[in-house]
Amino acid sequence: MTKTRVVFGWLLFFILLGFSVHSFIDSGSITIDAWISLLLSPAALAIAVNQNTSNRKVTDTSSSIIDEEENEITINKDAPNPEEEGFDIPIM
Repeated sequence: MTKTRVVFGWLLFFILLGFSVHSFIDSGSITIDAWISLLLSPAALAIAVNQNTSNRKVTDTSSSIIDEEENEITINKDAPNPEEEGFDIPIM
């Protein structure tokens, strides 16, 4: 199934790219048809390179979770005086 999807995605990508080039050469300018096929080509490319997630094995992730100790961090909510910290106060 995966190989069929990859081949279909690449084939659709090159067909859309070829249609865009053909439309450009045929009309002599970039038309809306050429832009539409160019804008749809990344979707076909995504089909080709996206990994199949339905066949992945489900692993037990509960054993990989490590209980971490919750450390309480004390936060000083008082702002320090900038003059005492060595900063200059700009005068406007």
